[in-house]
Amino acid sequence: MAIPPAPPPHRGIEADITTRTETTETGFRTVDTVLFDLDGTLVDTLDDIVRAVNTALRDHGLPTLSRAEVRDRVGEGGTALVDASVRKSGRAVGPAVVARAQEAYLTGYAASPAEDSRPYPGAAALLERLRAAGVRTALCTNKAGGVTGELLKALHLDGCFDAVVTGDGPAGRKPSPEPLHHALKLAGGTAGLMVGDSRHDLAAARAASMPAAWVSFGYGRPGPAQAPDLELSRLDALESTARTVRIQFHAIR
Repeated sequence: MAIPPAPPPHRGIEADITTRTETTETGFRTVDTVLFDLDGTLVDTLDDIVRAVNTALRDHGLPTLSRAEVRDRVGEGGTALVDASVRKSGRAVGPAVVARAQEAYLTGYAASPAEDSRPYPGAAALLERLRAAGVRTALCTNKAGGVTGELLKALHLDGCFDAVVTGDGPAGRKPSPEPLHHALKLAGGTAGLMVGDSRHDLAAARAASMPAAWVSFGYGRPGPAQAPDLELSRLDALESTARTVRIQFHAIR
C-alpha cells in the first residue's frame, strides 16, 4: 500500500494542549479523548483477513473473494464477507453452511490474526504522545473482542488505550453512536474526536455529535454527503491538521 510522503514535522501535541477557558476565548473546539477505529486506521489487517476468510470459504465449497472484495467489506464483520461469497456463487446456500463458514473464518482468524498485520506508520507514536500529554485514547472497533485482544497483544498495542469497545459488546456496532458514547465514558473523557476510515465511522461520529477525522490510506471511503471534519494522509499529522480546523486537545489531569 502506497503511503504518501510525511508532512512537515508537527510541533508536538504539548503545543496544541489548551485549557477550556482558552478554548472558549479563541473559538477552538476542545477534545479530551481521541477514539480510533482499528482495521484500516491504526493497523493494516487486510492480508490476514483475506487469508483467513478465503481458507474458510474454500473449506466450505464457496468461492473465494479477491483482495478488493474483502477490502470493500472490512469493518462490516465476517458475516458480510461470507454473504458476499454466497452471492458470488450464484446458487442457493443453506443457512447452516453459511453459519459454519462464518464460524470457521472467525476461529481461523482468531488463531492467527497478526501474521502479516502491522500498525500503520506513526500509530504507536501517536498513541504514546496523546497519552503522555494527558489526552485519553479509546479503541472503538466493530471487530469481536477476542480477536481484537489477540491482535493488540501481538502488535504490542494492548497497553495503549484507556478504553476498548468491540463490536460484540453491549453497546453494539458502528454506525450506531452508542459504541462511541460508551468508549468515551469508559475512557473518562467528556468530548471526543473519532478517527476512522469508513463511512460507518463517520456516520457514528455524526450521530454521536463528535467531530470526525477520516484517514485516506485506509480501506473505506466517505459515503455520499459525508464530509469529515478533517482528512489525514498520515497519522502523525493529526495534531497539526486538527489545528487547521480549530480543534484543540485538552489534557485530563
